[in-house]
Amino acid sequence: MKKEQDNQRGFYRCDIQLPFSFSIIKGKEVIGPYIGQTLNLGGGGMCFATACPLLQPGTLFLAEFQTPEKGEKLPEGVLPGNFMARVIREEVGGYKSTFEKRYRLAVEFKFPHKASKNDIVAYLNRYEAHRKDKS
Repeated sequence: MKKEQDNQRGFYRCDIQLPFSFSIIKGKEVIGPYIGQTLNLGGGGMCFATACPLLQPGTLFLAEFQTPEKGEKLPEGVLPGNFMARVIREEVGGYKSTFEKRYRLAVEFKFPHKASKNDIVAYLNRYEAHRKDKS
């Protein structure tokens, strides 16, 4: 895993690919779920790819990473939880596949509590330590 430079918000980003689902919030309506995959992740946001054409700058959505069943421990490499996010921009050079267009979007997390940011940073620290142990 390559560590990227700090972004303008002061959080480092890790190149990491995690699948997640998300639902778009439009007023009182919730649209989805759709599927996405992180390309990089940090305490303040992420860049991800999706086939969903509905996201544009300013769109709010709820990113839903895997949540364990009661009493179940998640396997290594899984980030649990739900995170509110807002699309900042569509990145140039969206991904294309044989079957469908892939959009590449940069988002910032909108946290009601600092604990959510700490959860992501703690997860990334564990992830990096685990990768170093395997090297």
